[in-house]
Amino acid sequence: MIDQTLRGGRWLALPLLCLGLAGCGSSSGSSSSAGNTALNVIMFQSATPPPADQLPKDDEDGALVCPEVIIADGGAAIRAQAGQDSSGLRYQISIANVARQCTTTGNGAFNLKVGVEGRVLLGPAGSPGNYGATLTTTVTRANKVIGKRSARVGAAIPSGLSGADFVHVEDGIMVPAGQGDVEIFVSLGGGGAAAPARRRR
Repeated sequence: MIDQTLRGGRWLALPLLCLGLAGCGSSSGSSSSAGNTALNVIMFQSATPPPADQLPKDDEDGALVCPEVIIADGGAAIRAQAGQDSSGLRYQISIANVARQCTTTGNGAFNLKVGVEGRVLLGPAGSPGNYGATLTTTVTRANKVIGKRSARVGAAIPSGLSGADFVHVEDGIMVPAGQGDVEIFVSLGGGGAAAPARRRR
């Protein structure tokens, strides 16, 4: 859950929607909705994600399954305030949807692609302009970082509009073969890569 919930009416923080953006190699089902079509097109070159399947088995005992994406605690949204209450909110940037795709490269290793769809919202104290934040994608195995990427994300909000969407995809993250569970974390701003309570997508 977004831990930076705003008070008052329409400025409540965006809910994190689990829209079934499973991608290849997911252990859960997949679906499509109007809200995630842009992310699907960029990730999968289709308005709907591919069927959920496991990656090819490395051996008879263990199947390689594409890890789910975890939105790190404290990393689901950031906001900028010009005052102490909701009337002083300038803008909020939130993660709305995530997706991932795994492509096996043999011998237990795979190539990982992670997509994030988010939204920038102006608050009562906001004005048109360019708004952005740092998005960090961290991949761990057995709690050890094996890959980390950071990118600037955001959107330009013109006069007359109160918000805009953005989509970002990290591709070519190589995950080597090894022992232990692989986990994928995404976060905005200073959100940590790992926390006791986590939201999976």
